[in-house]
This record gives sequence, structure tokens and C-alpha cells, in this order.
Amino acid sequence: MSKTSLHTRRIAIAAILLSIALVLRLFVTFYLPIYGAHGHRVSPGMIFAILPAILFGPVYGAIVAGLFDLLGWVLRPVNAFIPWMTVVVTAGGFMRGLLWRGLQNRSRRVLRTCLLVFAVVLLLFGLANFAFLSADGLDANFYASHDPQSIDTSEMHLISRLLVERTQGAASPADALAGMHIAVTWGFLGAAFFALLLLCLEFAFSKWLVKKERFDKLLPLTITILLAGLFVSIMNTFVLHPVFWPAIPFEAVLIPRVIASLLVDTIFVYFVALLLGLFERQESLKELVR
Repeated sequence: MSKTSLHTRRIAIAAILLSIALVLRLFVTFYLPIYGAHGHRVSPGMIFAILPAILFGPVYGAIVAGLFDLLGWVLRPVNAFIPWMTVVVTAGGFMRGLLWRGLQNRSRRVLRTCLLVFAVVLLLFGLANFAFLSADGLDANFYASHDPQSIDTSEMHLISRLLVERTQGAASPADALAGMHIAVTWGFLGAAFFALLLLCLEFAFSKWLVKKERFDKLLPLTITILLAGLFVSIMNTFVLHPVFWPAIPFEAVLIPRVIASLLVDTIFVYFVALLLGLFERQESLKELVR
């Protein structure tokens, strides 16, 4: 098959997947509310918007992801159009394809080791932050008994000093500190436990997953989709925060959005793995898949 024919067929399939994604987004979309606003959009259409990056690489992933966000808003506008969100989603599609290209052929042992190291580092950070903040008497009610403008941070541990200095000038120092306290403690611990849970599940069902060829690349696919999803969720929170939640501490908005992203993307992983397996078993499509 010539390169021109190859690219033409890839473009055609990517266009079909984009069309399916847009139809699903138009008719099957709901929003998880966060502080009274549309905090996180959930649609099964995202499964088909993810596939081009996995099948054909980062360029296709970026174009389809960007068009999915732009055309999705044109077909069903919700609030004002924010160009930076489309830029972030496009970058997420590119990142997804790039990560998959680097991870798909890595050995299971290497991926497990990387995920384990990542989880342990997060766990240690969370526990250390708990210990340092407790030693300095820094908790969610710290400002109830301290004047934000007269606190001496010179004797505090680094993490305590950063939290106090970051929240002293906030519109609501107590709320800001409570949000950041959760982010640097339970945020780290929650992410660590989630990574360990994924690792344990993959290890427990590894023999079954290998036998089921459609799920034999579930671990690299999980890492790829979750990391790209986290990137999009975090960056879009920076964009949305001053628009919808200017009076709420950034960390208090970020945590529920990240949790929602992890849970939803974990479900999407299995559907993407199933569709990827179907593509790879079709002889006429094998040559198209990178």
C-alpha cells in the first residue's frame, strides 16, 4: 500500500471515529457538577476521540481531539467558547499518541516497576507532608487561632512555609489553606493508592489478560490514557478556575476534577482496549495501525 493510500485510509477512518464521537457527545453527555457549575463533562464519545491517537499516532490524535472539542461546542454550545480549552485538549491528544508510541512495546515488568516507583514516591510525599504539617501544628483550622499577617514561618518545615506563604494573601486564607492541605496530603495519598490499586488488579488478572488478546496491552494503555487525561484536567482547571470559581481556592477545584478524570478515564480504558483489539484482528486494517 502506497503512503498516499495509507494516509487517505487513516484520514477516512479518523473522520468516521470523529463523527461517531460527535454524535455520542451530542446525544449522550452529562456534566458532573462542581460548586454549582459544569465541573467535568462525561461522554462515551471521548472513547472514539481517543482511538485515533492510539491507532495512528500523535498528529492524528491532536487533530481529532481538537476538532472533537471545537465541533462539539459548535453543535452543542455550553457557556462561552474558550479557545485555550481547545488548545489544551489538542495538546492532550498529541500527548496521548506520543505516550502510546513510547509505552506500547515496553515489557510488562518495566511498566509495573515504573508504576510502583511512581506510587511509592507519591505515598512517601503524602506521608512526609502529613508529618511535617502536624509537627508545625498546621491543619485546616490553623487560621482560626492565628492572624495570617503576623505568622512567623522561619521555624517551619518547607511544606508548611510554602502553604502559609501561599495562602496569607488569599481572599479567604482559611479556605485556601484547607484546600491546599488536602491537596498535599490526601491528594498525594489518594493518587498513590489509586496507582497501587491499578497495579494490583493488573497483576492479579495478568494471566487472564494475556490470554484475552484484546486486553494484552491494558497496562500501557491505562498509563497512556490516565496521564494524558490528568494533563488535560489539570491544565483546563487553570483555564476554568478564574471563570467559574474565582472565589474558591484552586486546589479545592482541582482535586474533585482530578478524581473525576481518573475514574472516568479508567472506565474508558477498557472500551478503548476492546476496540483496539478489534482493529488489530482485522487483516485489512492491520497495516493502518502504527
